[in-house]
Amino acid sequence: MTDWLWQKLDIFLAAVVVAVAGMAACQGHEVMVQYTQRLGAQVNEAREHLADVQGGLRYRVMGETARAELEADARKKFNSLKQAEDAFVHANVITRPLILASHRDNPTLASAWHGFTPTLPLTAGSAFYAFLGMLGGFAIYEIVKFPVMLLVREPRRRKFRRRG
Repeated sequence: MTDWLWQKLDIFLAAVVVAVAGMAACQGHEVMVQYTQRLGAQVNEAREHLADVQGGLRYRVMGETARAELEADARKKFNSLKQAEDAFVHANVITRPLILASHRDNPTLASAWHGFTPTLPLTAGSAFYAFLGMLGGFAIYEIVKFPVMLLVREPRRRKFRRRG
């Protein structure tokens, strides 16, 4: 009876860990979607600011040196954001988390994380991440369970047969 109970508890805990890991990975996909939206808005804002520095009336009355410095800063910010957006948008679903880690814009990612609203996305990308999360959760559960089971399990006693 106790073996049956332990087996059912093991199955239940494994299912909980796998489900939580899958949902967490699915939410990671949604964080990336919201990051993309915010990054696009940042790129548009930087583009408008660069155009304003290049041709805006307020900047025309400035000295040439000061305007050139402001334009260089605005161009640098725009190019940086545009490069991050291009790298992220053109990445496939498998490499997108790696691109996010290497080409992220930290302030934009922080604002996406703080404004994050959990959802249940039903896209191919979110299903892929959910599946990977479930596999990862199952692997972690089995790795954690193995040493625990070694400590809990009773040692096996060998049965010797008598011959003859």
